[in-house]
Amino acid sequence: MPNPETPALPAGLARRLAAARRLARQQNIPLYLVGGAVRDLYLRRPIGDVDLVVEGDAVAFAQELARDLGAKLALHGRFGTAVVTLPAGGHLDLAGARTEEYDRPGALPSVQPAPISEDLRRRDFTVNAMALEVGKAGKPSLLDPFGGRADLRRKLVRMLHPRSPFDDATRAFRAVRYANRLGFAIERQTRAWIRSAAASGAADAISGDRLRRELLLVFSEKNRAAAVREMASLGISRTIHPRLRFDAPVGRRLRAAERLAAAEGAEATGLVYLLSWMGEISPEAAVGIAGRLNLPRASARAVREWPAFERRVARAVAKNEDLAPLVEGRDDDSVLAVAAIAPPAARRRILAAARAGRETLGIAGRDLVAAGIPAGPAIGRALAATLTARRRGKIGKEDELAFALEAARS
Repeated sequence: MPNPETPALPAGLARRLAAARRLARQQNIPLYLVGGAVRDLYLRRPIGDVDLVVEGDAVAFAQELARDLGAKLALHGRFGTAVVTLPAGGHLDLAGARTEEYDRPGALPSVQPAPISEDLRRRDFTVNAMALEVGKAGKPSLLDPFGGRADLRRKLVRMLHPRSPFDDATRAFRAVRYANRLGFAIERQTRAWIRSAAASGAADAISGDRLRRELLLVFSEKNRAAAVREMASLGISRTIHPRLRFDAPVGRRLRAAERLAAAEGAEATGLVYLLSWMGEISPEAAVGIAGRLNLPRASARAVREWPAFERRVARAVAKNEDLAPLVEGRDDDSVLAVAAIAPPAARRRILAAARAGRETLGIAGRDLVAAGIPAGPAIGRALAATLTARRRGKIGKEDELAFALEAARS
């Protein structure tokens, strides 16, 4: 349970904040630690990103702080924010206290300077709308105008007001991500607001890039099946495509994909969970999903080709055919996803074929030339045939040269 008292700053965090706190006292500028760092401090969780808010000119404050520390500085003028990269490692994100107004759902907000009380009012969830005043000497004091500390004790993710998921529909995906990460529930009224916003089409205004980023953040954390179940329950999976739903087979596929991605040590990304979620989807729906998420070229190709690939593998499994030609050269996400769909025995065959497909030759063209094969196209063909034989388990590594020489001479 979170401690009801304001906890002391951990030593590492205190060191990161020391120079900023000293500068704030020198300039008599209110300085606040805000957002996730405060939440995680009360939950006794590791603190990652450190967000600081000043009531005043954050850019000028950051510039002076960077000069004092000899630190790198990156400025983001539109929102009056800055990032100070600390010489000892880590960074501080600084922003001026502000309000936000949304011209339309899904649009980026326009901002105006404001007191810290208004800055907290614009935030997504009560547990992220707390601030510790760290600029003054002595123990930091907590600002908690919306009951975030009580919601931490209740293990609830609660939005601050009904317009929140309409103003920024990506908050619905963040609600799922935080609830899943922290083992919290999404509060009942917040669920109703999210469902209402989703049904109204508010999320349709989210750009493909922003939607993709939020989905990949959801998929970057454990227990993906629970997250997908929640997205479907809230109606926000339809934002990606109406065919993306949740049922028992979807849950089994996602749990299998999560286990395989961890066990195989393959270069899997969040795409493996999207493909596993899609399952036996139509080609038309796959094209729609790739377009809605504005996927990068390679990922878009994998998603568009997924229905045909999944069906070809399923047919080969049913007929007990060689799987190597189907999985060789395929990206790890597609291979792991198609393995997650398959029955256990077929899954082992798919993964074995994929592992073999990553085999490389221990010989090269110069080895064939040294053995008397004239330089020319025959060497390339022989090496390709040898690699295929290796990947399909027909020869061992010690047989490569003999096989390649015979192939080059035939």
